[in-house]
Amino acid sequence: MKNPADEIVQIVDAGNSIVGSCPRSVMRSKRHVHRACYILVFNRAGKLFVQKRTMGKDIYPGHWDVAAGGVVLAGETYEESAERELLEELGVKPPLTFLFDNYYKDDDNRVWGRIFSCFHDGPFRLQAEEIDYGRFMAVDEALILCQSEPFTPDGIELLRKIQLIDRQKTHAPTLFLHGLDSSGKGTKGRFFTENFPSVIAPDFSGILSNRLKELEKICANQNDLVLIGSSFGGLMATCFAASHPNRVKRLILLAPALNFPEFSPPSTPLSIPVLLITGRHDTVCPPDLVTPAARQTFKNLQITFCNDDHLLHAVFFALDWRRILV
Repeated sequence: MKNPADEIVQIVDAGNSIVGSCPRSVMRSKRHVHRACYILVFNRAGKLFVQKRTMGKDIYPGHWDVAAGGVVLAGETYEESAERELLEELGVKPPLTFLFDNYYKDDDNRVWGRIFSCFHDGPFRLQAEEIDYGRFMAVDEALILCQSEPFTPDGIELLRKIQLIDRQKTHAPTLFLHGLDSSGKGTKGRFFTENFPSVIAPDFSGILSNRLKELEKICANQNDLVLIGSSFGGLMATCFAASHPNRVKRLILLAPALNFPEFSPPSTPLSIPVLLITGRHDTVCPPDLVTPAARQTFKNLQITFCNDDHLLHAVFFALDWRRILV
């Protein structure tokens, strides 16, 4: 096995721009600012997998750690690093959801972290060189434990933010569902996650049925959902609401793909409040096709027509999102 100290890692500046690379051992000795990925692994009961680091770790040996992950290697993206680390450390490869970026520093460590979450109930194949053992525990339990046992200090900082996210999940969680060829890290997804911490923006891929299965997993045991659906994501949001009308509090549909052949209006219109925003010059999901389908689908429907195209380039950022999301 390659010595971790010899791995070539990315070095960044205070603004998280790449400025070079060097061996991990040099990064540690000189306290260079670097990148790392953190993956918070939750089970379906909402508990977090917390792991005990081995005594051979080059930083925080023997500490509890709230996240899988590690240092981003030279030439890697955060996402590539997260997938690699999760597979190496736990032996699993579930879909990842971007949460937020976080800068942390102490006497030994200066790191720009990108935090992801995922769902997995185990079992895991723990990497013996990295992890002594681990177990699922509630976030509140971990916060109590960190008062008497050593935790990685950057992990404690994340725990506080996780606690906020966990609280938000129990109070009308809001999800942004991206379009067919986009992702949760596209322009709209980034806007919501950067400006509204309660909004999460998962990544979806494949055909509609596959995407809906992933959405079912993400929303398992959650009620009072607010779904923001853009284009194909609007179709997803509508289909989910039709299947679970009592679990969806509200829909916000941006140029929804209700004209796609995968969709047929339900036999009984849904009573869920819906705001539909569409561009008069949309040629992908033309309003003269989408709005009749929407009126057949929803009883409580508000439609806003804009002088814009399918992507809503001209109006999206100008919309009063703080009022809309209340």
